[in-house]
Amino acid sequence: MRKIILIVFFAALFLLPPAAFADQAEDLTRGCSVSVVDNNYAVDAITDGKYPTYWESTTRKNPWVEIRSGKPVYGLYLCFNKMPSSYAIQRKSGDDWIPVTEEGNPQFHHIFYELNGEETIRIISTEENESVMAFNEIFAFGEGEIPDWVQRWEPPVEKADLMVFIAHPDDEMLFFGGTIPTYAGEKKKKVEVVYITYSNKVRRSEALNGLWEMGVRNYPEFGPFADRYPETGELSDSYILAGGKEKVQEWLTGVFRKYRPDVVVTHAVTGEYGHPQHKMAADSSKDCFTLAADPESFPVSASAYGTWQVKKLYLHLYGEEGDQTVFDWDVPMDAFGGRTGAQVASDAFALHVTQKGAGVRRKGEYVEFTVEVFGAKYYPYNVFGLYSSTVGEDEAKNDFLEHIPEN
Repeated sequence: MRKIILIVFFAALFLLPPAAFADQAEDLTRGCSVSVVDNNYAVDAITDGKYPTYWESTTRKNPWVEIRSGKPVYGLYLCFNKMPSSYAIQRKSGDDWIPVTEEGNPQFHHIFYELNGEETIRIISTEENESVMAFNEIFAFGEGEIPDWVQRWEPPVEKADLMVFIAHPDDEMLFFGGTIPTYAGEKKKKVEVVYITYSNKVRRSEALNGLWEMGVRNYPEFGPFADRYPETGELSDSYILAGGKEKVQEWLTGVFRKYRPDVVVTHAVTGEYGHPQHKMAADSSKDCFTLAADPESFPVSASAYGTWQVKKLYLHLYGEEGDQTVFDWDVPMDAFGGRTGAQVASDAFALHVTQKGAGVRRKGEYVEFTVEVFGAKYYPYNVFGLYSSTVGEDEAKNDFLEHIPEN
C-alpha cells in the first residue's frame, strides 16, 4: 500500500505545472541604490511604489538612471513617465558600460526585461538630440517567478473581435463594468482598448495597471487629443478643442481600419453625465461606422490599412428597454479565481489612485466616481443598445458578439 501511495504521489508531482515548483522572484527594489543624471531631489520617487510620484530629468544629452543592487538582478520592470524615442539598458563592466539590450522597445510605457544577474544597470536615452527621461516606477527582481502584476505587454491586436472605445482612463470600468474582464480575460477574445486621451502621464500608467488587472494583454491605443472639458459643455466645442470634427473622424476612421474590429462598444450619446468628450466618442463612432468602409473617405488610412466595415456598433444606454442588450456582471469567472466582472472592474478602478474622491454633482448632490454606485446605479454599466449592424438584429441580447462567426 505504501508503495502505491508513493507512486501516486510522485505521479501527481510529475503532472504539476512547472510554475508550481518555481520560487517567487524576490523584489529587490527597496534594497537598490539609485542615482540619476540630475534632479536628484526626486530620485526616491523612482522606487517608492507610488505611481503618482515620478522623477524627471532635464532636457539634455543622454539622460540616464543607474540601479545598483547588492544581489543579482534577473528582471527589470520599467514604468516610464516620459520615454525617449530610443534608449538602451546597459550593465557595468569595470569602467565600461556594456549593452544588455542594443535597443529598448519604445512601444510600451510599462515594459519588463529579463536580465542575467547584473548588479549595476543603467537605462540611458540614446537619442541623437537632447531628450527627457522620466519614470513613475522601476522595479528590480531576483531569480524566480515574476509576480503576475508585472506587465508583459503584447503588441496591439492585428484583428479585433471587440474594440472598447472610451474617452478617458477609468471610463472603461465606470461605464462598461465587466465588459473588458469578461471578453478579454474570461472569453479570451481579441480586445483592443482605445482611448481618446491618456489625460496625463500618471493616468496613462493607471490605465495600464487597470487594464492588466482586467485581463487585457494587448497594448491599448491612446489617442492624440488632450483631456479638455469646454466651458459650455457642448459637443461642438469639444470637437473644436480637438482640432475639428474632421480631424477626430480621420483619426478614428484610421483606428477602425487599423484594428478591423467586428464590434465596437462606446459611450452614451448623452455622454453619461453629460461629458462632451464622451459624447464625442459616441458621435464620431456613429460617423466612422460608415466612413471606415468608404474608400473615398480619408484615403491615407485607406491606403495604409484598406477599408473596413465594422459589423456592429453598441452605444452605452442606447435604445428602449426591451430592445437593449443587458449583461449580468455578477457571474463568477474562472479566469479571475471566482471574482465577478463587477468585482474585477471595481478592483481595477481602485488602481486609478489619482481619481480617489473625484466625482461630479448630480441633481445638486456630489456623487463620487465608484463602480458600485456611479457605474452600476446611476449610469447602468451593463446596459447597451445596438445602434448599427450589418449582421441583423440581436435576439438573445446578452452578447456583443452575437451573430459574429468565430474566427
